[in-house]
Amino acid sequence: MAIFGKLFTIIALLSLVAFANPTGYSYIHYALNYDWAVNTESGFMALLGGVLLCIILFFFWSSWRTTEFVGKFIFVIVLALATFIAYTMQVFSSQNSTAWFVIAVLYLFFFWGMFYPRLKYSMFKTRTVDDADTE
Repeated sequence: MAIFGKLFTIIALLSLVAFANPTGYSYIHYALNYDWAVNTESGFMALLGGVLLCIILFFFWSSWRTTEFVGKFIFVIVLALATFIAYTMQVFSSQNSTAWFVIAVLYLFFFWGMFYPRLKYSMFKTRTVDDADTE
């Protein structure tokens, strides 16, 4: 089962970077410059954007659901510290580095959502209602 967790992290990262990134080679950049018309190619283009957005929203919702209040609180504290460090290193001085910082924060939230339940269980040996369904 560990292979699926690694596969899901790769899918989350690739879909997030493919949907929006500052390099100019993303779905958002392509869609803004695309000549939209009512035809099959435009339908597939819209479907691709919808699928990418659904994948991103799925991972965000999954991470939001699995991290309880304490997990979200810890993530916000770490995010505030990372934002302060990034600000002192002048990461926000350019638009590209700011966009990469936002992508990294979202990806780390996805990763934290997958990691937090395991960490909580290993530290406190607690189970949730979702764990009882799989037994």
